[in-house]
Amino acid sequence: MMNISFYLNNAQLPSVSWQGVMRGNPGVGGSEYEIVLLACALSKRHAHDVTIYAHNVENFPEYLHVEEVADLYEAIQKSSRKNFDYLIFKQDPLWIERKYFENVPHNLGLILWCHNFLTSTQMDYYSGLPAVKSVICVGREQVDLYRDHQLFSKMDYIYNGFPISKHPSTGIEPLDRRKNIVTYVGSLVPSKGFQILAKAWKTILASVPDAQLYVIGSGKVYDDNKLLGEYGIADAKFEQEFMPYLLDEKGEIMPSVHFMGRMGTEKSEIIKQTKVGVPNPSGDTETFGIGAVEFEIMGCRVVTRRCCGYLDTVYNRDNLYGPRRATCLAKHVIKALKEPVKDDYTLVYQFIQDKFSIEQTVVEWEHLFEALKNNQCRIHNLDKDIPNKTYRGKWFRIIYAKINRLIGYRLPCTTRLEESRIIRKIRCINNKLY
Repeated sequence: MMNISFYLNNAQLPSVSWQGVMRGNPGVGGSEYEIVLLACALSKRHAHDVTIYAHNVENFPEYLHVEEVADLYEAIQKSSRKNFDYLIFKQDPLWIERKYFENVPHNLGLILWCHNFLTSTQMDYYSGLPAVKSVICVGREQVDLYRDHQLFSKMDYIYNGFPISKHPSTGIEPLDRRKNIVTYVGSLVPSKGFQILAKAWKTILASVPDAQLYVIGSGKVYDDNKLLGEYGIADAKFEQEFMPYLLDEKGEIMPSVHFMGRMGTEKSEIIKQTKVGVPNPSGDTETFGIGAVEFEIMGCRVVTRRCCGYLDTVYNRDNLYGPRRATCLAKHVIKALKEPVKDDYTLVYQFIQDKFSIEQTVVEWEHLFEALKNNQCRIHNLDKDIPNKTYRGKWFRIIYAKINRLIGYRLPCTTRLEESRIIRKIRCINNKLY
């Protein structure tokens, strides 16, 4: 048995109820959901002593031990005093800025859970921090981005897990019986790309006149106290960016558009009727793609951008588009709505069950704990069967990594090269062309 603690930064989510977390996301960010879900799953197995350190400690399942802390630093100190073996926490650049990792007690190991992308500066910092015993990415494609940095020797991946029904056909309507419903699920902030779908909507509607758009989410997904704009959907500036695309000639929200707000597990009733799900149309921040898994397990087709997370989580990659443009999104959504049904839900279900069920991922975390006990920080051989070698120049990263290892990592990693002013400027221009 090991003593495992988690740090949950839920300071901005005081009203959330986590009671039904084993049934689905209560309407919070995917990272926060996964932290609580994994802690609950580990607790239910009774193989480890598990504690969550959080800012708000109300509305958690009774079987889960939760204690209040002011910040990550206090979680580190409490975990050490109570002789926890490892503290698992979500990577955030603020933790380095606030110097939370200075003088980490020697009896505590840190496991960095990377739900977001790492910068070269962050990797440099963590590679020099002995207390970090393992760095876990949420996808294979994400971890492959870092193979030419010295931190890669401590890195591995474990996919996010989900509660999945053991009876795949229960309540799942075949696609050919569904209406032409398109659904977006996610936070309504610029980085998640809803503005791309909004800009594409009238083009989609012109080709599929009976199409309906359901928008599940809010600008409050990560912050209960976020001030929203005129429509109560997102902050005022962001509303002004996307709402003009969704208004009719009278300046009213189009009849085909339905803003559902922040929803918990009840959103499944809408998703079950959806033909095409569109999670994070930009793909800019997507390391995994929880929305894609939620859509697929309900039998929907998923249309979104070809990026790290969705190369791991989307079964039918023909529905992934390249350029970050509304025209590309519209074309793929129209095709998915119109083309004859050919998706085999049984195969999609098996794909999800094998890779992303919480039962599967919790076992992989336990394998990681055992590996760490034996002074190993990986459970996968990352140099074997490397997928998608043409994506983002991965073939070059593989060669570059071998050279960098041979010369003691004296060359800047490719992440640092990608962060250069020239590359960032090119990306900025490209992002404005959607």
